Amino acid sequence: MSKVQILLSKDLLIHLSAEDPVELKSGLQEVEQDIADHWYVKAHSQPITSDAVKDDAHKKEVESLKAELAAAQKTIADLQKQIEDTKAK
Repeated sequence: MSKVQILLSKDLLIHLSAEDPVELKSGLQEVEQDIADHWYVKAHSQPITSDAVKDDAHKKEVESLKAELAAAQKTIADLQKQIEDTKAK
């Protein structure tokens, strides 16, 4: 059976059968489709689509690039100040 990613709001103990309890921790989990389809899991989780994973990766990249841009802008400002100070002498 295929695996899917879900985001759990809290720890869960699911009983698929009397002999087969499944413990799931809160947070991002990769589970079998039949577990994700269980009514109790559905009530306490949300599916994670591949688009959401890509969006999250893009958000991290954007934040990293923003930090690099801020550092570059500070360097430019510092160098411009040095030029002005040199011209003033």
